Amino acid sequence: MKRLICGLITVVFVLFGCASRKELKTELPFRLGQVYAQRWIVEENPEEIGYDVIIPIRSLNTRRATLQKLYHRGKVIDVKIELRKIGAIAVAEYPMEILQEMTLTMVDGSLNDGESIFDESLLPFKITETQAVLTYLEDGEIKYFKIEGIRQNPIMSYPSLSSRNIE
Repeated sequence: MKRLICGLITVVFVLFGCASRKELKTELPFRLGQVYAQRWIVEENPEEIGYDVIIPIRSLNTRRATLQKLYHRGKVIDVKIELRKIGAIAVAEYPMEILQEMTLTMVDGSLNDGESIFDESLLPFKITETQAVLTYLEDGEIKYFKIEGIRQNPIMSYPSLSSRNIE
């Protein structure tokens, strides 16, 4: 009986010890620049609005790591890598409904400390409005990196949607 109990306890420890954990990494297989968020609007159609998180990429070996998703402001958004004037960037483009919720929390161009659209219960991490968690795939395993101090740039105004897409 004693052996059976010891065996069960050992099995439980092995099973829980091998469970996958969502740990935040501090050493990365890539280098990032200063991350910033950018709200934008199209002048000819004021209902065309957007919110992007721009992650400048200083170095990235795509054979070693692949950027996947960004946890930010209560949403999980796929990131895509683009080449722009400033160089290679990863962009997370947020849907319009998050912008409408953000507008409700904005006062004088800065976020209100009161009601927030960020719902911590939706995400596996505790992050503030100036933080995000970037997921990436390395050696077949999903890993997580917390981005601190996301700068909120002033809103950009474009004359048309096509001129915004060119930038």
